[in-house]
Amino acid sequence: MKIGVNIDSGVVNRIKTGVKGLDNMVGGGIPEGSQILFLGSPGAGKTLLSLEILYHNAKLEIPSTFITNEERKGALVNNIKNAFYSFDDYEDYISSNMIQISHRPLIDAFKSRENFEKFISDCVSDIQTNKSKLVIFDSISSLRPIMEDDRTFTRAITYMTEALRDIGVTSILTYEVNQNVSNSDPLSIGLYSTSMFDGIMVLSMNRSEGATQYSIEVTKLRNSAHKLSSLPYQITDSGFDVLSN
Repeated sequence: MKIGVNIDSGVVNRIKTGVKGLDNMVGGGIPEGSQILFLGSPGAGKTLLSLEILYHNAKLEIPSTFITNEERKGALVNNIKNAFYSFDDYEDYISSNMIQISHRPLIDAFKSRENFEKFISDCVSDIQTNKSKLVIFDSISSLRPIMEDDRTFTRAITYMTEALRDIGVTSILTYEVNQNVSNSDPLSIGLYSTSMFDGIMVLSMNRSEGATQYSIEVTKLRNSAHKLSSLPYQITDSGFDVLSN
C-alpha cells in the first residue's frame, strides 16, 4: 500500500467522513480545520459524496452547513432521497438544522470587491449562527465565469478559504471540470496555485462499452498519511463505497 509522506508527528484530530473505504484512504479521516477541494467531472458524485459526509456527521451530532449557489434545498433533498434510499431520515437532520442548507445565489455577489466580501461575510454568518463544524461549498467552479480573470479568481478563492480557516471549520469545496482537464495543473481549473487547499481529492467517471467506472485519488493532504494510488468506488443506494485494490 502506497502511503503519502506528509505525516504530522503529533496527534491529529480528524473529521470522520463515515464513507465506506474513504476514511482508511485518508489516514482515518480529514484533519480538522482543513480546506479540501473535491475536483471532478460531471456525474462523478461530488455533491452526493459531500451530502453523505454531512449525513454521517449529523448522526454523530456534528452540525454542518451546506452552502449552494446552484440547487435549492428541495432539489438537494430530492437528490439525496433518490440516490440513497437508506438515508430515510436525512430530511429530519435538515429540519433540525443539524444539516443547514444555505442557498446563496451569485447574481450580485461579484459586481465589486465589497459585494464579494459581503457574500463571504453572509456565508460565515450562516456557519457561525448554526455553530457548524463542517462546511460544504458547492460549487466554486460556478464562480470562475463571473471573475475578470484567473488571477482575480485565485485571489477570491484564497480569501474564501482563509475566511473559513479563520473560524476553525473543516470545509469541502467542489469544483466541476471536463473529462479532458488536467488534474495536476492548477491553471487548467483557472487557478494560479492550489496552495490555499490543504487537500485535493479527484473524482473521475469514465464510460466504456456501456459500463460506468468511478475512481478517486487523493493528490494532496496536509498533516496526514494517505494512499497515493487511485481507487475505484461505487455509488449504491446505501452510499459511496471506496474499494481497496
